[in-house]
Amino acid sequence: MSPLKGNLGAVLCVLLGLLVPELSCQADKSPEAEAAFLKVRLALMKNHYRLLCNQFASLALNCSAPPINCTECPDGWLQVEDQCFLLSSEKLDFSSSAGKCKDVGAHLAILTTREQHVAVEKEGRRIGGFYTNYWIGLSDAESEGEWRWVDKSVLKTSFWNVHKSEPDNNTSGGPDGEDCVVVDSYTQSWYDVPCDFLYPRICQKAASPLV
Repeated sequence: MSPLKGNLGAVLCVLLGLLVPELSCQADKSPEAEAAFLKVRLALMKNHYRLLCNQFASLALNCSAPPINCTECPDGWLQVEDQCFLLSSEKLDFSSSAGKCKDVGAHLAILTTREQHVAVEKEGRRIGGFYTNYWIGLSDAESEGEWRWVDKSVLKTSFWNVHKSEPDNNTSGGPDGEDCVVVDSYTQSWYDVPCDFLYPRICQKAASPLV
């Protein structure tokens, strides 16, 4: 069977299954055929979701329904409301990590809500590994004690580990002190550390509208 005929058959099979769920037209039970069948069905469901989400968002403007974000993130990214986050296990310094985020159209994470920290914790536990500390986009390198995010906005809501007296600008790691920040994903708290230390990173970018 040609790939074209196979794909057409899968589409027809999925459409039939949506119309009459109790019917199954999967004669070929191989893993490859099942994967193709599920891929087509997933695409149809995503398109249906986009349509319903946009319709709901339009109606919500004219009534008391709660607002909804009809957005999505790239595969592998974690979505929290209208923002996308990507935890990387690659260990680099602060500047190199910021560059890696820029390469994928993102920036080091700007964590401003508890919901974002909770999501990061869950994702950190899911991917596992030794390290729980990740670079975020916060630094006072330009002016000591004046903490700014990578978008130059001033820090308003902080999640420092106050039990460890953070930030403490400890000079044990070098004479330049500690001008960059990591989040301990498990405790959802921040530490200031030397910017040339090597840590994994969290990148962030806005979710894309569903169209």
